[in-house]
Amino acid sequence: MMTWIWRDPGALILRLYCAAVLIFLSMPIVVAVGVAFGQDKIARFPPTGFSLRWFGAALSDPTFVDALLNSLQLAACTTALTILVGLPASIALVRERFPGQAVLEAFLLSPLSLPGVLYGISMLFFLGATRFGLTWWGLLVAHVVIAVPYVLRTTVAVYRGLDRGLEDTALVLGATPWQTFWHVTLPLLRPGLAAGALFAFLTSFDNVPVSIFLTTARNNTLPVTIMSYLVNQDFDATIGAISAVQVGIVLASLYLLDRVYGIGRLTSLGA
Repeated sequence: MMTWIWRDPGALILRLYCAAVLIFLSMPIVVAVGVAFGQDKIARFPPTGFSLRWFGAALSDPTFVDALLNSLQLAACTTALTILVGLPASIALVRERFPGQAVLEAFLLSPLSLPGVLYGISMLFFLGATRFGLTWWGLLVAHVVIAVPYVLRTTVAVYRGLDRGLEDTALVLGATPWQTFWHVTLPLLRPGLAAGALFAFLTSFDNVPVSIFLTTARNNTLPVTIMSYLVNQDFDATIGAISAVQVGIVLASLYLLDRVYGIGRLTSLGA
């Protein structure tokens, strides 16, 4: 062990640096979850005792429950619509050749390069000038726009790496274009779609910079509700509890995708 460290000290420094960064980024989550399981009403870490009453208080508060359900519904609809938009676009960008193809692909990926606050303000003016206004549907449109690039990027990456001979073989053997797509192309693209769906869901569920400009009291999301609570109230254990619920939903989504496809393979597709 000591010989390996002496031969490659750069690798050891890199690993220690990565570990330090991961610990630093994880500490806010650890503190929030630790406060949620404490018995003190005032946020205190480490907690002086163990209690689950703050979870009951958070989940019995209609403000938090309605915002949580709205965020889940919004994220699910965003994911579904993003797949419906991103999958045909990905197939067209890889399979077809047409003028302006590179420009179109760059345009579809451009929301990734826009600052969230700038995009949120722009959507606020756009929705205000249309019939959408500050409605749930307008918020859904805004989330779909920022989530499409994730599905597009992962699906295009997978499709460009596939052997096109598999589709040609299916067509030669008598399969129709629809049968080829359903039984050959779509199963091969499923890992890319799963990765994109994961990123789209998390982007919508945890979004603050865009949602904070487009939500109202009737269609508030959980992250915006938490921020509003912190502005008007102190950081108490109730916020820690609902934050822990939010973290739990994210971790459950990651675990489910890991069991089905493997997180390492999925995240490598989005890189």
